[in-house]
Amino acid sequence: MFAPMPHCRTLSEVYLDNNATTPVLASAAAAVLQTMQQDFGNPSSSHSTGIKAKAALEQTRSLARQLLGADHGDIIFTSGATEGIQTSVISALQAIRARGLAGPDTLLLYGATEHKAVPESLKHWNTLLQVNASIVAIPVLQNGLLDLAALAELLPRAALVCTMAANNETGVRQDLHALEHLIRKIKPDAYWLVDCVQALGKMPLQLAATTIDYAPFSGHKLYGPKGIGFLYVRAGAPYRPLITGGGQEGGLRSGTENLPGIAALNAIFTELLKTGQSQFCAEEVLWHYRTQLLAALREVFPALVLNSDAPYIIPTTINFSVPGFFAKDILDLFDAAGIRISSGSACSSKVTGSFVLDAMGLARWRSEGAIRLSFGPAMTAAECTEACQRISSLASVVRQHCLVLTDADPLNVPDADGLYQFKYDACCSYLLICAQSRQAIIIDPVLPLAERFVNIIQGQGLSLLAVLDTHLHETTNQAAVLLRQLLALTTEQDPLGWPVALSELKLGAYQLQRLATPGHSAQAFSFLLHYQGKLKAAFVGDLLLPGGIGRTDMPGGDATVLQQSLQKLTQYLYPETLLFSSHDYAQRFVTTLAQAMRETPLLEPILAGNALETWQHTLNEQAQVLQQASSHLCGLVEVSVQDAIALVQPTALVELLAQQDLIVLDVREPYEQSAGALIHYLPAAAEVLQVPLSRLCDAVLHGKLQPEQPLLLVCRSGNRSLLAARVLRRLGFHQLWNLQGGVALLS
Repeated sequence: MFAPMPHCRTLSEVYLDNNATTPVLASAAAAVLQTMQQDFGNPSSSHSTGIKAKAALEQTRSLARQLLGADHGDIIFTSGATEGIQTSVISALQAIRARGLAGPDTLLLYGATEHKAVPESLKHWNTLLQVNASIVAIPVLQNGLLDLAALAELLPRAALVCTMAANNETGVRQDLHALEHLIRKIKPDAYWLVDCVQALGKMPLQLAATTIDYAPFSGHKLYGPKGIGFLYVRAGAPYRPLITGGGQEGGLRSGTENLPGIAALNAIFTELLKTGQSQFCAEEVLWHYRTQLLAALREVFPALVLNSDAPYIIPTTINFSVPGFFAKDILDLFDAAGIRISSGSACSSKVTGSFVLDAMGLARWRSEGAIRLSFGPAMTAAECTEACQRISSLASVVRQHCLVLTDADPLNVPDADGLYQFKYDACCSYLLICAQSRQAIIIDPVLPLAERFVNIIQGQGLSLLAVLDTHLHETTNQAAVLLRQLLALTTEQDPLGWPVALSELKLGAYQLQRLATPGHSAQAFSFLLHYQGKLKAAFVGDLLLPGGIGRTDMPGGDATVLQQSLQKLTQYLYPETLLFSSHDYAQRFVTTLAQAMRETPLLEPILAGNALETWQHTLNEQAQVLQQASSHLCGLVEVSVQDAIALVQPTALVELLAQQDLIVLDVREPYEQSAGALIHYLPAAAEVLQVPLSRLCDAVLHGKLQPEQPLLLVCRSGNRSLLAARVLRRLGFHQLWNLQGGVALLS
């Protein structure tokens, strides 16, 4: 898994995701190596080597006490913060149960913006230990601070309160003094857990001077290796070991101690405690770095909006959103340029939107567009300068391409032309552009994409002919109405946007005709797309979906009418005609009549006696071709980085593909290509064709991609390219390879 990979030309990495994890400090790495190779004794051994190991362990514990101002209480070494949280929760819940406080009238409180490790631990152990208390989130204000008024109302019934010192997504720093005053005034016997993972090295922590009962820490968030952490437990606070066995850590946490990890903490603590020259920056220096980085970000995104800001934050976290942008687009752009940032917590990076910003009551677009840039307290001036320069260099890329909301083509380029697919959740919208006539038509727009369409039309200087909907519902046509207003479309239209004076719409070589196809709703149409006089595609709304027949349970839906509309539509289509729906629930992008017949058996009786008989033989012929192809080809193959490098070598290619030329299909967006072209990663012999995912069907429609072409598909992570490969496979392509891990593993 960790075998060396063949590298070609690569971009240097600028790492700005330190809240997720940090590189190991050089002195800490040296301490780890020294401990693993020389000072490797078991602290439980009674001989000299073990005694030395025990002394080193206790010295690190002593340094931790100095750093935290914890001259009393326990410092317990753990595998990380998650273990510390679990241990604290178990200890508190067992004490709560022993005090007879079990049941729904007892509250377990946690901050609404807390890391998921805390509420999930509460839910798990509350059930497992049968405490059955009520778990309640403490609301936060718009600035991210806990709502003290709301907390005051909850505290009389609270047995455990869980808060953070500093938030991992926003950097919001809670007022621990105010929290302590409130908790101890209203409910002095409540246990108090404070997640201090993001606080160490960034804000002072004098724990012994507080009444905090439990404070977990993690090494890898502060330049230590993964797998080491520690837990502070206040003297007198209830404690039960999570792990028992050999009685290590004074019986508080069994298992042979991770001495290399503890040695790394020793080096880090020593550096933090230095009063003179230290690798860790003073707070004013960190604020200066933040100012520089923020200035660079504003060069790229002048409309940037901060989701958290001074005086409520630690300086090392910048959380921002940009109007009109989803986080994924910015993340892809920065990643292509070798800049590592994140769209939120690393533990929740696959979730759309930020629950932290949602809890703060910020607008949904800010949540869905939230980006977290985080640097560490040991950042150097040179590293800050390099990061700022790399970020600033993206300003020209953004101006050239104008980022988008989803996996859609940026379009702000001179050759914007053809069909573009936009997706928002399961909703599908389409934009048809004719570069020659400078005209455009929008089909089935949705509100979250309206701003994007306006930017495209105005930025490109296009003449908008129509904004069309395939069907009429009470709420689904709001985007079309808004777009017609914003873009000052003055031609007289019917309720679905079709110009009343025209029987067909023409955009250069494109012609669009409409066909009444009700059934999903009372008013519904399909739009037949011709190119150079030939039928190429149809926009069928919800009449026919990729993988199924449209719903008829909506207002105005009628199954009999829908069947009649399907029969009517097929009279105009060919088996290979591309069919675009207004919804795509299975990430299939497109279908054809031939594919629909294979995937939806219900279609055959619906179409029987109509168009089915005229092209059934064509379906059979296509099935035979695919069957023959699959007899000697795998269809879709996942390849490793090493295999991919071999594939693009001419000799290996000839041997593998019988003298056919392999094409590397880059499905990343153009702005990613501009920020980090594949030539940085692949040998010069590779032939690269860029077809963004949103332009994939357009490439098929115009014959730019042919089913017989052998294709190696590549994107940033391997996910979009795998999706594209599946789309192509459904369209009859049978020589497809997907690069596992994508460009990320090549860099």
